[in-house]
Amino acid sequence: MSILVVDDLYRFFHPGDAEVRALRGASLAISRGETVALVGPSGSGKSTLLACVGGIDEPDGGVVTIDGIRMTRRPEEQRAALRARAIGFLAQSRNLFGHLSVADNIHLQLRLAGRPHAAARIDELLRLVGLSHRRGAFPTTLSGGEAARAGLAVALANDPPLLIADEPTAEVDAETERQILDLLEKRRLAGGAALIATHSPALAASASRIMQISDGRISVSMSLPKESARANRRHRAAPDRGRTLIEAHGLARSFVADEQTIHAVLPFDCAIRAGQRIALMGRSGSGKSTLLNLLAGLADPDATSSIAWPGFDPGRPLRPQQIGFVFQTPSLIPALTALENVRLPLELMDIEPADAMDPGEALARLSLSDLADKLPDQMSGGQMQRVAIARALVSRPVLLLADEPTGQLDRETGHQVLESLLEAIEGSETTLLIATHDETVADFMDDRWVIEEGRVTLSKPDRSGA
Repeated sequence: MSILVVDDLYRFFHPGDAEVRALRGASLAISRGETVALVGPSGSGKSTLLACVGGIDEPDGGVVTIDGIRMTRRPEEQRAALRARAIGFLAQSRNLFGHLSVADNIHLQLRLAGRPHAAARIDELLRLVGLSHRRGAFPTTLSGGEAARAGLAVALANDPPLLIADEPTAEVDAETERQILDLLEKRRLAGGAALIATHSPALAASASRIMQISDGRISVSMSLPKESARANRRHRAAPDRGRTLIEAHGLARSFVADEQTIHAVLPFDCAIRAGQRIALMGRSGSGKSTLLNLLAGLADPDATSSIAWPGFDPGRPLRPQQIGFVFQTPSLIPALTALENVRLPLELMDIEPADAMDPGEALARLSLSDLADKLPDQMSGGQMQRVAIARALVSRPVLLLADEPTGQLDRETGHQVLESLLEAIEGSETTLLIATHDETVADFMDDRWVIEEGRVTLSKPDRSGA
C-alpha cells in the first residue's frame, strides 16, 4: 500500500490580475521503503507541491492521501493531527524556533508527539546529523548547513513514516551531504518513505526513483543530465590587482555558546584588492559566514585583531553603498514586490541614479523581469535568491560578498546566475568573494581561500586548467 498518493493536483496563484499556474495536474505515489527525488528548475513547482502534500497549503483541485487518510479539504486541526502522526516536514528555511537551542527544538517536537521524556532519542538524533557538539547552540549561531541538519533532526524526531524535505542538502558540503544520504538510506531500509525536492545530483542518484517537475507537471526521469565542471570554467585573463580594499592582521572571531568558547575564525592575515574573484571554500560550520560578516563589518573581530577598509570612501557608508551582501537566505521584505526590494537600498541611502544600476535592469540581468510585481511569497526559493542578488548589485558595490548564492538553485540555473553576476561586474574593479562548498562554483573564481575549523589558507590561482 502506498504511504502517499497525490492525484491530479492543481494550484493557482493570482498576483494582481495575473494567474500563475504553479501545479497543473501533478500526480505521484510513494510506497514504504521508497525515497523519491523531485527534481526541476527553480520555479517549477517543487516547493508548492511539497506544501500541498504536507497540508500546509490547500490545492485548488486534486486529492492528497497519506497512509490511507485524506489530507486535502479538511479543517486545519485535522491536517495538523495527521502531520504530527505521519509526516516529518523540512522546509527550505525557518525550521527552528530561534529562542530554543537545537536540543530544545527537538524536545519540543517530541513533546508535541506525546513523547516528553526522550533524552536518549535527542542524543541519537544529534549524533545522526553530526551535531552532538552543538546541542546547546541557538539557531542564530548555526551555519546554514548546521541549521539544515538541525531542522532534519526535528523533522525525524517522531520517526515519521513519511519525510517531506525541500532541498535538505542545498547548503552543506559534500562530506556532510554523504552523511545525510547515509541517514536517509538507513530510514529507507527500515521501511521509511521520503519525498525530497533537490537540485543535488548525488541525492537524486541515491534515490529509489527520480520524478521530474516542469511548469507544474510531473514526469518520470531516470537520470539527471551530466556535465563537466571544468567545461563551465569562466576563462578570463589574470586579474589586474588594483588598490587594497581591506587589510587585516590577526583577524579572528570567537564567541561563547553552551558554556564553550567557539573559535569561529582563527587569527590570519589577508589583503583583498580591487578586481579579485575569490572563492571561500569550506565545510558546513567551518566559519565561512562568520568570515564574510567580519569583512563586511557586520561582526566585530576579537580585541587582538586588526581590520581596516583603506580602499573605501570614508565619507560614505560601507553598506550598502560600497559593500553589497548576499546572505544565505534571501532576506527580502515580505510586503515589497521584487522591484521594490531591489530599489530599496537606493531609496534608503539616497544614492544618485548615476551611481547606481537601474532596478529594472538589475532584475533583467538575473532573468527576473517577469517577476517584478510579485511578492516574495509568490516566488520560489531560487527566485527569491536571484532577487536578493539583483538587490546587492543595484548600488554597483566596490565589493560584493555572497554567502552560498547558488545553494538553493539547480546546477544549470546556478551557473546561469553566476555568469550573469560576473557579466554584471565585468570590466569594473568590483571585487567578488563567494563563500561556497561547490567546486564548480569555485572554478569560476581566480583565487581560492580554504577554511577548515576556523583556520584559513590562502591559495594561489590554479591556471593549469586541469
